[in-house]
Amino acid sequence: MMKEEHFLDFLPYRASFYDKDLKLVYSNKQSDGSFFPEPEPKKLPDWIWQDLQLQESKSLHFQLPTESFQDMIIQSYQALYDDKGEFQGVYHYIQNIKPLLSSYLNETGQAIVGWSDVTSGASIKNDLFDEI
Repeated sequence: MMKEEHFLDFLPYRASFYDKDLKLVYSNKQSDGSFFPEPEPKKLPDWIWQDLQLQESKSLHFQLPTESFQDMIIQSYQALYDDKGEFQGVYHYIQNIKPLLSSYLNETGQAIVGWSDVTSGASIKNDLFDEI
């Protein structure tokens, strides 16, 4: 029988936790989605901690570049607080959001299209056809 603390080991991408002192306490050592994976830093980088504190949601999300459109890899950091509002640590995870997005679009019948300003008419006036 598997112990609960090992469930995160089987996620397809990286999951890790940093404690109150921003030191790494757990990593499942999975892929970080890049071509040249780097080991998880032993301490959360200062710039991430500073940016997390500035966010109302206490979360940060970054898209990681990929070589194809088959994956949409997002790296996220979430500050964790207990019921009293005291900081407990940071959860860091990486996931492919393309399956989530595809499911949402299929369920709602929506689509993602390139930005287009088709309702406001021409954006540049051209006098070539004024006399016709």
